[in-house]
Amino acid sequence: MSLQSNARKAAPMALAFVLWLAAIGLGMEAIYTSKEIFYLVFVQLGGAIEAAARLVLLFVFFLGVVFLVFVIGMTEYHRKWVGQIQSWRLFGWSLTVELSILILYYLL
Repeated sequence: MSLQSNARKAAPMALAFVLWLAAIGLGMEAIYTSKEIFYLVFVQLGGAIEAAARLVLLFVFFLGVVFLVFVIGMTEYHRKWVGQIQSWRLFGWSLTVELSILILYYLL
């Protein structure tokens, strides 16, 4: 009975791990595309590219810190709720936001 119970828990844990890795990869790509969107918007609003190059360092640092906190929080949340509806909902929201940033980049 215990072996069957462990097998039932293994599949959601493996899927959660794959989705966690995908969320981290897409999040890092979202930081890069956000940097490019920042350049585009800053220059389109009349700013100089030199000023944008200086400000983008702070912007990327801020996004990196926010993403690091998000990854740590997401890891602990999924560790506690793996296989539950709350865990899948968080995966859905995080992947949706990250993919939205990528889609916005390609539309601009």
